[in-house]
Amino acid sequence: MSSSLIGGMIFSYFLICPRKAWLVRQGIWMEQESEDVALGRLLDETSYSRSEKHLDLYATAPDGTPLTGRIDRAVLKEGVLHETKKGRSCSDAHQWQVRFYLWLLKLNGVSGPGGTPFRGQIDYPALRRSEPVDLMDAQEQELIRQLEGLTALLAADHPPPRIEKRSFCKKCAFEELCYG
Repeated sequence: MSSSLIGGMIFSYFLICPRKAWLVRQGIWMEQESEDVALGRLLDETSYSRSEKHLDLYATAPDGTPLTGRIDRAVLKEGVLHETKKGRSCSDAHQWQVRFYLWLLKLNGVSGPGGTPFRGQIDYPALRRSEPVDLMDAQEQELIRQLEGLTALLAADHPPPRIEKRSFCKKCAFEELCYG
């Protein structure tokens, strides 16, 4: 069990690169200099109307871990949560991040119109594409398993080893720290 909040962003980082998740949790933040992060923020700020922006969620996992998430936008009358991303290079992690947010709603007993579960959607405005995301029971069990791995990682005294360099590392703000 973790005594501090675990959010959707750190959860996503864990799936992409556990080392990055650990470093960020330790207060090492390299992304203030990243052009990709600045572009992503601009895309988020300019892509949709302010009335549909950010929804903050809090929940407690079955093991007592406090969870949080900030959804990019929600269309409540349609029961859809939207997450905006610049590109699809980490689409699996993007899907799990949206499932994490859907799980937070479920843990709070919140449902969509007519009592149906909320659905998720990843929007890629620059690509003019979107991708639906749902949360199935088996995926909920996988979220619990992933959360256990993340909480164990965050409790470690030292960062995990660098991952074998992957193509997306060259765009990561931590690339120089890890491989420089």
